[in-house]
Amino acid sequence: MKYNKIIKLKNGMECCLRNATENDGQLVLDNFNLTHAQTDYLLSYPNENNFDVTQESQFLKEKTDSENEIEIIAIVDGTVIGTAGIEAVGTKYKVRHRAEFGISVLKEFWGLGIGRAGRVY
Repeated sequence: MKYNKIIKLKNGMECCLRNATENDGQLVLDNFNLTHAQTDYLLSYPNENNFDVTQESQFLKEKTDSENEIEIIAIVDGTVIGTAGIEAVGTKYKVRHRAEFGISVLKEFWGLGIGRAGRVY
């Protein structure tokens, strides 16, 4: 699944939303550790993350190649400021319709419309 969209944030800055690729591994891993340290409302804390950059890059490659999963990054001025992903719960027939969704945004960009940017009405 391919995704690429430029949005204007509430503060006037442009934000690129696009697929994360294998080459984004270090940037996404750094963003994960920052965002997960900034709030108690994400699934884990940075010290609970057991991915290294190689594993993160492989994870992103698998999402890029997937037909039903995706990992999107939000980029402002060349910096990854957020991520969002959809991951299948399983492959068995009875759960093929189920997915997990996660989103994280650096605290300094909260409230600027990034989380709502992908909405379709």
